[in-house]
Amino acid sequence: MLIELKDVNKTYYGAQPLHVLKGINLNIERGEFVSIMGASGSGKSTLLNILGILDNYDSGEYRIDGKLIWNLTESKAAEYRNKMIGFIFQSYNLIGFKTAVENVELPLFYQGISRHKRHEMAMDYLDRLGLKEWAGHYPNEMSGGQKQRVAIARALITKPDIILADEPTGALDSKTSVEIMELLKELNERDRLTIIVVTHESGVANYTNKIIHIKDGVIGEVEENRLHDSVRFGSDGALK
Repeated sequence: MLIELKDVNKTYYGAQPLHVLKGINLNIERGEFVSIMGASGSGKSTLLNILGILDNYDSGEYRIDGKLIWNLTESKAAEYRNKMIGFIFQSYNLIGFKTAVENVELPLFYQGISRHKRHEMAMDYLDRLGLKEWAGHYPNEMSGGQKQRVAIARALITKPDIILADEPTGALDSKTSVEIMELLKELNERDRLTIIVVTHESGVANYTNKIIHIKDGVIGEVEENRLHDSVRFGSDGALK
């Protein structure tokens, strides 16, 4: 099992304590394409932060490939993230003063890979995603879909065990959303990448093989999705 969560709890302590995750149990196998779906305030973002080793949990166990992820130092957490997890964000999180190829190279810089080698690898990934001609362009010169493809190339370049996509189509129009979800689906099927998409949109979730519903900090229904082979649109052309 690649990802195992056992009875994971998380409370934020402020003026009023907020128990956000309430005994989460979740198993995700290597090669699965999974969505975690819930409304705003359901706990899905907190769960994503724990899965991405961006936040700690209060009790329970979280393991990646058998390794216990618990109370890590910031440097150890950063090392695990850089080796094991690729992130795709709604807002792309590209660095504005760096070109597409420089943005894609960045995770390899932190791994100590030589300048020539990381440039070569970044160009290869941009080529795979149809952006070779845009390698020298800055984020403000690219469309939303192109920026998200750069972000996907950056997530893939370290060959991580897990891709975490946080509302990856949230800033995109419906046509581009379809293209990005088709790309993630292809990466899962061709490269057997384990991809976890956090979303509130059923149309995005329907691209994945398994839909995990979360509500009020509790995992509800876990759906084996048989609709993921068909794209579903509403009358307005939006993903449904």
